[in-house]
Amino acid sequence: MNLHQAEESLVGISLREQSIRMSEAVGHSGKFKIKKVAAGTSRIPFSFDAIKDRLNIQTFAQDLNKVYETAGFETNQASLAVDSDLVIIKKIPVDATLDGDELKEQIRWEVSQFMINPLDHFVIAHEVLPEDGQESSEKIVVVVVIRKAVVDFLKEIFASTDLHLRAIDVDVFAAQRLLEKAYRVPQDHKIALVDLRKRNLQLSVLYHNFYLVQEVEFPEEEALPDEIDRDEHISRVVSKELRRIILDNKLGKSVEDMNEVFLYGDGVNDRMIDILSKSHNVSFRRINPFETIPLTESPSESEIKEHPESFVTAVGAAIKGF
Repeated sequence: MNLHQAEESLVGISLREQSIRMSEAVGHSGKFKIKKVAAGTSRIPFSFDAIKDRLNIQTFAQDLNKVYETAGFETNQASLAVDSDLVIIKKIPVDATLDGDELKEQIRWEVSQFMINPLDHFVIAHEVLPEDGQESSEKIVVVVVIRKAVVDFLKEIFASTDLHLRAIDVDVFAAQRLLEKAYRVPQDHKIALVDLRKRNLQLSVLYHNFYLVQEVEFPEEEALPDEIDRDEHISRVVSKELRRIILDNKLGKSVEDMNEVFLYGDGVNDRMIDILSKSHNVSFRRINPFETIPLTESPSESEIKEHPESFVTAVGAAIKGF
């Protein structure tokens, strides 16, 4: 048997604001490694405003192609993780006996209760959360809703590149997937993930089949008064929101009831981690995708070496399906 023929490859792509991150994963028999990674920028931010102008299709296609071709990836199969700001994520309880088409119809009805526009304007995907072992008349479904206009715009972008868009992912799911596969944290551990962005932060919690995602806005750097230290301010926001989530969802009484807190994204720095670590008796650390997943080609860019947490979403998208 030729094992090389059985290998699968996928380029995971993160496109958020003007930041482009790519990662090529190669897998075989349930095992995978990261062959190479690359970083770049787009000339315009990817947003709802951007998709209103069809002239932007070629701009995004050219910018993605530039990163892809410069890196010299071997596969053209791609999985794109979109910014969760572009989707709606809901956790919905449904009748435990529903399945197949009946479940899909129920989900569509549930979605229609919180959407203003007709459902024909949206693509709806769902995943049933694993049961917790206790008998229940309900099961929990995580539903993702994205505008068809966004999906169609992305398809047209990739049609103008050398890449074939095989899957559309969401950044928070990609990060959770990476953490579960790379760090293999025990199911009974309460793990918080903090995605630090330019304008907001996103918190999610992994604990058994518990699911939660919460987004929190904070002022951009130029909007903060001079006397306020940005790192200290964001650290306080992280602490406050973690505590609120823990109390509201009966996960404990304080941040110390988390087993670990992982940070990732473009806004992470050493000082912030130091402030949080000194404020709480719990481990705060960056997610480093290459700590446990082999990276076969040594990166030359300092950003990749110094800020591996900025590649979490791209790597998480690349290992989708492995």
